[in-house]
Amino acid sequence: MKFGLIDPHNARTEIVEANDWPDVAKTVGLESGRTDYGTLGRYPEGGGIGYFCYEFGLYIPVEKQRYFSVGNRLVAGAAVLYGFNEMGETVDLERMPSVIFYRDAHEVEDAIRSGRIERPQISINKDVLWRWPEPLRDEGMIARMRQHGTYDG
Repeated sequence: MKFGLIDPHNARTEIVEANDWPDVAKTVGLESGRTDYGTLGRYPEGGGIGYFCYEFGLYIPVEKQRYFSVGNRLVAGAAVLYGFNEMGETVDLERMPSVIFYRDAHEVEDAIRSGRIERPQISINKDVLWRWPEPLRDEGMIARMRQHGTYDG
């Protein structure tokens, strides 16, 4: 199966062949059970592109993280892209979408202010609980991140 790899630390993208997503995830340092999933876009004819990345990537202190965007979506750290069909089944990723890499959080802020990307946030109804790059306040999540060595704030 064909997957897309995005490595923002080296500003690199490529399509690779792998048996399944856990195999390809290892090549960019992602571990099963510690990922978050999302949709980057849908094709007019059906299906689209999905991705997964480290579940706490946006909460890592900005001076230690690298970012990229696809469309108006900001993603932190390495990611794996995959195609899906109109039934939601994983299919080959035939082409990489356009990826924009950011040198640092200042470039990300410029892209947000100019409207090129959306500011990541967590909200319930219209109550915003967290907004990038605010520090993380959930002690349970902080404890899990420290356990995995990804948070030292």
